Amino acid sequence: MDNKKDKKTVWIYAVVLFTSAFIVLMITAYSQIKVNKNIDYVRDKLGNSEKEKSNFKMNLSSALAENEKLNGEIEKLNGEIEAARKKESNLKQELNKVKNINSSKYDNYEKLMLADIKYDCGDVKSCSLILINEIDKASLSKNALDMYNNLSALSNKKASLEFYIDGYDNYKSGQYDKAIDNLQNSLKLTDKEYYSDDCYYFIAYSHLNKDNKYLAKETMNNLLTKYPDSTYKNDATEFLKVNFE
Repeated sequence: MDNKKDKKTVWIYAVVLFTSAFIVLMITAYSQIKVNKNIDYVRDKLGNSEKEKSNFKMNLSSALAENEKLNGEIEKLNGEIEAARKKESNLKQELNKVKNINSSKYDNYEKLMLADIKYDCGDVKSCSLILINEIDKASLSKNALDMYNNLSALSNKKASLEFYIDGYDNYKSGQYDKAIDNLQNSLKLTDKEYYSDDCYYFIAYSHLNKDNKYLAKETMNNLLTKYPDSTYKNDATEFLKVNFE
């Protein structure tokens, strides 16, 4: 009786122990599965982070490379723009130069026509002054230059004599500034006429009368240098001796 009771008790303990062991195994297995899932999750998270990090690095590298490329293109465009601006500036300068040249030529032709009109009207002095003071011979065409030279030949000698006569009259009347201007204009047109040394002589005295001694001395010395055989030689020498020694 007691043996049956002991066997039953043992069997109950065995069942309980087996059941407990099974439950422990089940819990352990579940825990292991859960841990494995967590590990997989963490690995996935870490893998995604690494991928994101790698992608970020790649994107950053690409962005930097693209930025460098764009900077290079911008620099190239700026260089092309600057070159275009310089070219535009040079073209404008060339255009203005052409305009100025053409304007100068037009002005010269107008003045040549005016000189011709003055000559036809008998005003040889104005004609000659326009020719020698206002016209650039280098800008004239061959036909215009021929006209210029023809007018000069016709007017200059006559005008030079008229300037001398007017200057001498001015000197005699005490109009020394006008005398100097007219006598100098006579010499501009020609200094190889019989009255050319007269021009220097009366210019020198006009300067002396205006108390411009330096110019008076210089002018009289020019007379002696240019016309060593002048009839004024003795007078000029005496003039320098009396006034400047």
